[in-house]
Amino acid sequence: MNITDALTVAGFLVGAIGVPAALMAWRGAARKHTVESFVEVRERARREQAEMTQLAMKSTPPGWRSDPIPMLTLPGWIPPLPLEDVQLDWKGEMRSGDGLPSARYRAMRMMPRNQLGGHYLSYSDALTKLAGMAHLFNGKIYRPIGIKVNRDGFRIECTEGRYFDHLDTSEVLVYEMAARHGKSRTAALSGSYRSWLGNPFDLKLRGMSLGVITLTIRRDNGFSGFYMHQRDGDHVVVGPETIHVVPAGEFTPADVSLESMKNDFDLWRTIMREYAEEFLDLPESYGRGGRPLDYENDHPFNMLNAAKNSGSLNLHILGIGLDPLTWKPEILTACIIEGDTFDRIFAHMARRTREGVILSGLNGKGLRFDAETVELYVNNRNTRSSARACLQLAWRHRNYLGLGQA
Repeated sequence: MNITDALTVAGFLVGAIGVPAALMAWRGAARKHTVESFVEVRERARREQAEMTQLAMKSTPPGWRSDPIPMLTLPGWIPPLPLEDVQLDWKGEMRSGDGLPSARYRAMRMMPRNQLGGHYLSYSDALTKLAGMAHLFNGKIYRPIGIKVNRDGFRIECTEGRYFDHLDTSEVLVYEMAARHGKSRTAALSGSYRSWLGNPFDLKLRGMSLGVITLTIRRDNGFSGFYMHQRDGDHVVVGPETIHVVPAGEFTPADVSLESMKNDFDLWRTIMREYAEEFLDLPESYGRGGRPLDYENDHPFNMLNAAKNSGSLNLHILGIGLDPLTWKPEILTACIIEGDTFDRIFAHMARRTREGVILSGLNGKGLRFDAETVELYVNNRNTRSSARACLQLAWRHRNYLGLGQA
């Protein structure tokens, strides 16, 4: 082999070695770009969620709204009813017609690249590993798969689900719109995943959590005051940096046991646990452990139950609606509590909790429930859609709720 041939071979070998190195460098740069893009879009989702919700609402087809509240509704979904007129049906394991696997796969394709070159497996996977949300908990939820209206009220069909199912196939709609919202308003409305889902009322097509939203009103000697919540975007995924009613949470069992999955299939128990968490900042109300809650003897559940049984606390369903941005179903409720009862139960009410700040009005008696104050929060762009709906419906039905003199 002469010198020319040797140099040619050496050059070939160097080139052959260099190609994989260059390819690896290119893949690393591409991965870094997708990760940086994810973090940027996630921040935009937090910052611009109110604007995106308004855009989603304005683009809603007329057939998706049966009432002028800022949510998606079907006929019969917005009547005021006693809590007892909502029937819950447990459907067990879904054996057919479940679109969750397909929804997961399609949503995964929006996620950034991982170190192996593939996508992060899900939105929750990327949130916990890239967006500083490692505290998120993939707990059991009651997954709604059908909402029906009958002559006696509502019937909500549920099966077992996981909270990350909701993040990965419903809440991810916020991420998709935020990614496209940075390009143009028109592009924001034409996401491929949202288009594939198509019908927001087909609850079996994705995994969802059922929101239980409660407008709390303290009534005392002719004065009625309500409470709102400024949500902390660093600790919540659903509705970050927005103003919400309080309490508001997910329909879940209290702990990980099978007994809890059966016994806590009850809206009132969920609402009580949310009161414990959001008004009193009690950590045990998270329901992550294995010790069952004693609703008859533990505080504040014993006092809340006693108040409900005595009539000094009254809970009403205002309706059901889907969030226009995430298409999440939410039960809208109003809880009217007499002043002295409220003061006993929430004598140590927190002003700031892990999830944000409670807006409690003068002397903690609530924001005045009158036309001017209700309108102030309804018209605020940062008030979450379901909170606006709760306020609008509570004011519309104030006589039914016993607040006619407010």
